[in-house]
Amino acid sequence: MKLIISTTSPYSRKCRVMVREFKLDGEVEEVESHPFDDDPDLLDANPLGRVPCLQMDDGQALTESALIADYLAERAGDPWLRDWSDRRLEALGSGLLDLTVMRRVEMVRDEGIRSDYWIGRRERGIQRALDELEAGMVAVEDPQAQGPLTMAIALAYLDFRYPECDWRTGRPQLQALYEAWSARPSFTGTAPPADG
Repeated sequence: MKLIISTTSPYSRKCRVMVREFKLDGEVEEVESHPFDDDPDLLDANPLGRVPCLQMDDGQALTESALIADYLAERAGDPWLRDWSDRRLEALGSGLLDLTVMRRVEMVRDEGIRSDYWIGRRERGIQRALDELEAGMVAVEDPQAQGPLTMAIALAYLDFRYPECDWRTGRPQLQALYEAWSARPSFTGTAPPADG
């Protein structure tokens, strides 16, 4: 199987962490692609032109990180807790990622077409999501689950692309979760390049 990724994509990073956590390294080859370059190999595998994309040995492909994550977990024998509380936190973490990525895309647009309205709207959504995730930490039984991993990936992406957000202030539970994941080799080994 080939996991088509970008090393700066937080969605790719989630899947890359899971490959390592589930010891699937020998089954999954990582292939880097640059989605904004319309890489033909990526477009052949995923007509949406997005990463990650898991290209199966039979030629079929799975798109979207949540679907790929579920497939990897099933392939590994479902070693992590999956209940509705975890799925809720995963969805909130994914939403936080979406807002942060959309903010980033808006920030790198040419000044004449950049929208302060959309930047502000996404920044307010990010703060609301962070507060909800901090409150939701009471439901986390084990940080090794898809919900907490998605949350940690989103927090790392905030550090990477929106460091002025200062998400740690007043959110000790999220900080503890982030530190727990940051100590794991699967997480440190998939960090985006500093010049990304």
